Parts: sequence; C-alpha cells; structure tokens
Amino acid sequence: MKHSTKKLALAFVAAVMMAMPCIAQEVEPPFTWKGKGSGSFISEGGIEELDFQFELSIDEQGIVKGQTSSENGIARIKHVFSTEPKQYDFPGFFTRNIVIVFMLNEDGDTPRLSILNGRVLVDKFLYGEVMLTTYEAGSDTAKSLGVDNPEATLMEGEELPSSLKSVLRKCFPIGVAKIEGDYHKEETIAQAESQEGDTIDLFNKKELRDGYVYLKDPDADVDSMSVWKVHDDELQCSGNPVGFLRTKQEYSDYKLVFEWRWPEKPGNSGVLLHMGGENKIWPLCMEAQLMHNRAGDLIGMGCKFNENKAQKGSPISYTPRMNNSNEKKIGGWNKYVIVCKGDTIEVTINGQLQNKATGVGLRKGYVGFQSEGVPIILRNIKLTPLN
Repeated sequence: MKHSTKKLALAFVAAVMMAMPCIAQEVEPPFTWKGKGSGSFISEGGIEELDFQFELSIDEQGIVKGQTSSENGIARIKHVFSTEPKQYDFPGFFTRNIVIVFMLNEDGDTPRLSILNGRVLVDKFLYGEVMLTTYEAGSDTAKSLGVDNPEATLMEGEELPSSLKSVLRKCFPIGVAKIEGDYHKEETIAQAESQEGDTIDLFNKKELRDGYVYLKDPDADVDSMSVWKVHDDELQCSGNPVGFLRTKQEYSDYKLVFEWRWPEKPGNSGVLLHMGGENKIWPLCMEAQLMHNRAGDLIGMGCKFNENKAQKGSPISYTPRMNNSNEKKIGGWNKYVIVCKGDTIEVTINGQLQNKATGVGLRKGYVGFQSEGVPIILRNIKLTPLN
C-alpha cells in the first residue's frame, strides 16, 4: 500500500472509532470507549484492508477526545453526529444513524474530509460506508460537517440535520468499515472526592521546611527565602530569579486544591505535576498553566499524552483549555482544582472544568510551583490522596 493510501485509510478508520461512544444506550458521559476495528478501502492497488485499535473519551460537556492506532500511526476525530436510538422487538437490539467526520492532511496544501455514514447495532457494533470530500475553511460543507469548530464535539438529535444529509449526497464513496468494543465509566471529580484520604497542607510552614527551592542560577548570591516566603498564611513568590518550589515527597493519585492571585500585574507561572528527573529549567513534568488568561492549559515537558496538539517534533506536548478564560480580574482570588488519577489529569478553574489529559506518561512525582518573572501569591494549598 502506498504511503498516501495508508494515511487515507488510517484517517477513515479514525473516524470509525470515534463513533463508538454514541452507541452506549444507557450510559451518560463521561465515559471511555475501547475496542478494535477493521476497514476495506478502494485504492490504486485494489481493495486494501486495515486493522486498528481505538480509545475514545467523552466528557460531561460533550467534548470528544481520543485516538486510533495501527501499524500506520495515530489519527484523531473532528466531529460526531448521532440520532436517538430506535427500539425494535428483539431484546437488546436497537439502531441509530452515525456520521463521523475526520480531516485528512490538515496542514497540507489539499486537505480533505473523510466521513463515515453508518449505523450502530446491538449496543456494540458499528457498520458504515466511508466517503470522501474536499475541504475549504468557512464553506457550507465545512459548516455542515462541523469541522470549523475549535473542539471536536458530539451532536445528538432525533434526526440528522438536513444540511448534513445534503452534504452526504455529494460525497464520494470509497470503502466500508466496522468496529466492536466495550465502554467504561470515567471517574468524575465528585467521585474522586468521595474517595479522599487525609488532606495535607503544603508549604504552610514559615520556613518552608516541607519544600525544596531550585533557582536557575544556583551560584547566584540570592537567598531562596527572598524568592519564596510565607506571610499571613499566604505563599508569596517574588518571581525573580526564575526557578521553582517543589515538595520533598513524591505523590500519585491525588486532588490538589489552591487559590492564587496576581498582586501587581498579570504574569506567568505554572503548577508542576509528577515532577522527576534532573532539577533544571524546566524539569520532566506535566504543567497545569497559571499564565494570566491561560489557566487550564496543560503542557507536557518531556511527557506525552493523548490530547497533544503541539506541532510534530515539538519538545513539549500541549492542549489548550476547553472554554474561554474564566479567571477573575487582576487582584482577585482564583481557585484551581487538579485531580490526578492513574494516567489522567483533570483541571477545574473557578468551578468550571477546563481540561482533561488522558494517557499521561507520568503518574508519580513531586508537586511544585514556578517562579517566572512576576510576583504571584498562593494560599490554601491542600493535597488530598485518593484511595
């Protein structure tokens, strides 16, 4: 199979696997669907076959994230449409229409859209026709297929939109695909809180005896206590020089809660999770962003995760927050809630879920905060182990 054909087939299969969460008749988000599939596609050499594995999550807000993997690589979804299930006389048997859209060669000169128009059967199986169409940003086709939206989402209703049906009639059929899998419920923040252990107050001692301070230039004549200090039950960071404060103990499976504010002007900082390796700027870790108006972004520094949107070859992994910034005005207190459980990290800002990373390569390490040029104040820093 030629490389271009393989890439095309892989993308079609990616679209197939993304439909699966829609089939769970009695399951409400959040949940993850895992399974396997196969596809048959028309190519220059005839009929090509491709097998794949998939994993897909849908959160409480209907945001779709996941990936499929095969010998040809990894691909991701762009949009999902689903109708309500229709019941039949056979016990446990039902069917609904599914349309899944995936963009091919998104950064290339001639991006295309692959579309799976299928039907879900018996709560486990999906069969469908794979089609192809061209892509033009802002076109009626792009709007009807939902591919200009910033996030991949799930759209459900009694019937497929008429604009979508019209677009499907203009698409070119190129193959068929089928999938089979099982789902499991995702643990929410509320469920995690119900499994809490004893809460630990971090960095609450005046001499910060429970913390380790690292400065970018360790030979500089700078007292670490002038960078990080506790005053009136608040952890105050001067922002200079660049460095970080971290715990002396490593943690895994926990809920971290704290408040922060910018006392003078907006700036940059971050929460360093699962830190390990060499002490340097910046260490191996997952970062929950604190930069003003970017709180909720997730960055993997030497660490990979499924939702990575960074450019290919980038030394970091990255995924932006789900929603617009909901931070308070400068001087106001904000609240961060971070739940680390297994290979998943979920972050909430001021009561709103803003991000979730799955398949995180790091699961244990130190917890720290960055000093990154501008004063920042933190308080009520509490870590609760999850049983």
